[in-house]
Amino acid sequence: MDTLGVLLREEREAKGASLEDASRATRIRAHLLEALEAGAFATLSGGEVQIRGFLRIYARYLGLFPEDILERYDQEVHGREPAPEPVSALEAQPEKPTERLTAEDIIKTRGVPLFGSAPSWIAERRAVVAVAALAVVVVVVLALSGILGGTGAAEPDPTATSTAEQAASPTPSGASPTSTPSFPLDPEGLVTVALEATEHVWVRATTESAILIEGMMLPGQVETWSSEQTILVETGNGAGLLITVNDQPLGTLCGRAELCSRAWTPTGEIEAP
Repeated sequence: MDTLGVLLREEREAKGASLEDASRATRIRAHLLEALEAGAFATLSGGEVQIRGFLRIYARYLGLFPEDILERYDQEVHGREPAPEPVSALEAQPEKPTERLTAEDIIKTRGVPLFGSAPSWIAERRAVVAVAALAVVVVVVLALSGILGGTGAAEPDPTATSTAEQAASPTPSGASPTSTPSFPLDPEGLVTVALEATEHVWVRATTESAILIEGMMLPGQVETWSSEQTILVETGNGAGLLITVNDQPLGTLCGRAELCSRAWTPTGEIEAP
């Protein structure tokens, strides 16, 4: 059986596309695609999160199933066989299709300002987030009261609360938020954000040029994106999301049933409205 790299190269050639064509379509540099096709995964500096993110994007471009490609990667690189996942009652129900982006929709522009105030496109989305957050709060209240099978109120996460309070501190008048390098910087100039849902949670993730996800994430669902632009994540229940940036785990997004948003650039985290 051919290796994963050979499979990727053969699928690209079957499309009649060169590495440069694939690079333009996926916004992944040609020499990084060449490394994927050569199986030289260790040469990618962004770690597992970047490798898996690039494989997802490249698989979609080639018309392959991303999960199959990631299983193949785990088998070849880590020697892991895919384990059957238990199906809960909620997961067994048909899931409403979520609009997904093509690789061409992700990362369309370069030269985005890394410092200064948050982009104006962020503020335009707050009304949508507020409506979704209200729905999430209602569900959480019902769950805590026992209607949805809850057994008691959950204790607030002191770490998440502290993080949210710090994020809510006002910026002095006339000052611009600066990037905080709370994760390893990528020499390729990218920021890679991975979200893992630990419960049912509404999420919206965007760049200046694209909507990466907008809708409900299920427990155990993982989404990963790499971009040269600012990646903004918004939710109405930050305790249900685990954040990893450039392979650096950052814990939960914020507190339970709390409307919050956080943003990252390739040089660090910036203040989001």
